[in-house]
Amino acid sequence: MATSASVKPGSSPRPADVAGAANNPALLGSGTFSAEQLSADSISFPAIYEAAIFYAADCYDAAQETLKEHLKTTDGKNSIRTWLMLFDLYQLTHNHQDFDSLSMLFTVKFERSPPIWTEGMDNSDPRRKEKRERKDFFLLNPGTDGALLEEIDKLEVFSKKMGSSRIEFSKIFSILVEEAELFSIVFQRLRRQKIPIWFNNLNEFTALLKKHINEANDLPLNASQGYWSLLFELYILDSKLDEYEELGLEYAVAFEMSPPSWEAVVRPTGAGESGLPAASSSVANTPKESVGFLLKGVVGATSKEMLQQLSIYANTKQEVVVDMSGLLRIDFNAVGGFFEVIRAIHLSQKRVILSNLNELVAALLEVFGMTKHAILMRKKTA
Repeated sequence: MATSASVKPGSSPRPADVAGAANNPALLGSGTFSAEQLSADSISFPAIYEAAIFYAADCYDAAQETLKEHLKTTDGKNSIRTWLMLFDLYQLTHNHQDFDSLSMLFTVKFERSPPIWTEGMDNSDPRRKEKRERKDFFLLNPGTDGALLEEIDKLEVFSKKMGSSRIEFSKIFSILVEEAELFSIVFQRLRRQKIPIWFNNLNEFTALLKKHINEANDLPLNASQGYWSLLFELYILDSKLDEYEELGLEYAVAFEMSPPSWEAVVRPTGAGESGLPAASSSVANTPKESVGFLLKGVVGATSKEMLQQLSIYANTKQEVVVDMSGLLRIDFNAVGGFFEVIRAIHLSQKRVILSNLNELVAALLEVFGMTKHAILMRKKTA
């Protein structure tokens, strides 16, 4: 998939230019539009879908301009959906002044009440805040001799005090088996206390642990147990089930004994390896049964964990309701992955309902043919 950088405000790219949709058979085969309509030369692609794509690609100004220009046409002026999309865009970008101006025009045009502005609504795109410093950031900084024991003790105290922690591994280039064992014990204690933990540069750190395990292949288990234990714990905390199962198989073959049991960990908020704050990687919770699976924030490229949790949730349901009232945006770089998860759930003979969609997200999902695999229910308006 192309990056959102390929979409320039002021230009008029089509979906194929943005994300290569016309070259994706799975999406094209399930979609509403033909390859010709999704091509760069097409002149029949609806403006509301183009605006939705701009919004998904993090180009708010271009999305707004597209909708405003469309409202100047006869079709756009008579399409209540175009108006509602612009209302949603103003609300999501906290543009109260233009929202009020549009409300007056809407009332005159349709002789009905416009949507209501929601004060204090936590609906700003968190990518705008991603440069702020997180107070729960913890840099593991080994001593001059490379020792980590003191840092591990500090980490436990810090995490309990803050109630969460985002751990930076970039300065760790060596680790003793005893240190790894203590690390795993500390992580187990924090996990049992339900303290959320995220990691930066985790892949490099796990590669270091695997290297130590490989070097100890011909040694007794106690010579490498700490490395194994820490790796298992890291995979549990980061919801890396595939890596966990692969490591478990290696462990069983090497020592002829069962690995530790897998435990699912759901983090209420957090950051992925990019080090961005919580919602840039999206947030997923499973609230009361009557609500369904709740999505919040932005579904982005680092939302693998959230999508895994959605799949797990769907396994126990015949009708899968996904409450998207708290969803701000699906990033264009992530929409393909989200589509495939919903498609897989539907193909397992389940009914999928995506409820409380804002108009911009609903239009984006229509472009990708989500109506073939789910019922799209847009949020109610006044």
